[in-house]
Amino acid sequence: MTSGSIGSHRAFLGVCITLCVCLALTLFVGWRWYFEVLVKRSTLIGLAEKNDERIRELENLGLSIDAAMTKAEPPTLPALPTASPTEPTSETPSKSAAPAPARDDQPPAASTIEELPLKETGDDVVQALALLEQYWQTEKWQDRVPLVAHSERVAALMKDYYETQGGTDPAPSGLAGKARYLIDGSEILYFSYTSNRPTGSLEIAMLRDPQGKFLIDWESLVGYGELSFADFRQQRPSKPVILRAYVRLFEYYNFEFADSSKYICVKLTSENGASSLYAYCQRGTALARWLESDLASTGPSSFKGYTMRVAFPPDAKSNQCVLLDKVITPRWLMLGN
Repeated sequence: MTSGSIGSHRAFLGVCITLCVCLALTLFVGWRWYFEVLVKRSTLIGLAEKNDERIRELENLGLSIDAAMTKAEPPTLPALPTASPTEPTSETPSKSAAPAPARDDQPPAASTIEELPLKETGDDVVQALALLEQYWQTEKWQDRVPLVAHSERVAALMKDYYETQGGTDPAPSGLAGKARYLIDGSEILYFSYTSNRPTGSLEIAMLRDPQGKFLIDWESLVGYGELSFADFRQQRPSKPVILRAYVRLFEYYNFEFADSSKYICVKLTSENGASSLYAYCQRGTALARWLESDLASTGPSSFKGYTMRVAFPPDAKSNQCVLLDKVITPRWLMLGN
């Protein structure tokens, strides 16, 4: 082999080695960049999911994410949602005159909420979870009384719920979330479980007692009302009764409330999903506008939990259409009681 051919071979090998090194460096840099992008994307997705979870927790408490930062402002009033199909009824529509509008047409007072730091291994959280476990394992309601907030008042409600109304506790499953809030000046520990309820979740609020111990807000836990939905429909009281219900906008107009231009309709579903009612509020009132705004996002299958006063109109023609007298709170948790 001549010296010239040896030189050309060496040059060729040098070029090949250089190209291989460049290709290797390019692949190394490219793969590193690719994996960095994947990590950043995964981090952003995780943050977004965590933010969505926190928003859902706030909505479960009946509060918007805006309220977590500042005092809630009067809601913007959207257009009336598109009507959904009316539900059939076996009762004959009534042509009698419509009743007077609800006596309290003002929306509930706006709440302020601040999210507080939560130490998951802190004494408060550990004690609260242990108390919840004790509650689930305690069979007799009388033995549960020391575990609930405002027990001096609530004991009578528990007796009514379990012995008169025949109520039962919701069935919790896995723990889905926990948080700590300051709502209207009251410190709340919040726990969310998957559940057999219509929303698929069970929200539990725990309040700090004067001795500093967190106790269960039993009324919001079971969705307590002064009457069960079944008894309310049977007795048809004309005096307003406090109920807790899952609420959404609806389009069902019949009997005393057949005029859809005069009333807005909301569907009330019981805490266990077994019964429902239709409540009506006169259009144009502050309460009606607030309902249209607050419930605009509920759609055909979503709900919000309200505590409210409802009553049947005088000489009610059905057992399913009622007057919405007042929305006490846009959640099941009532503070200051």
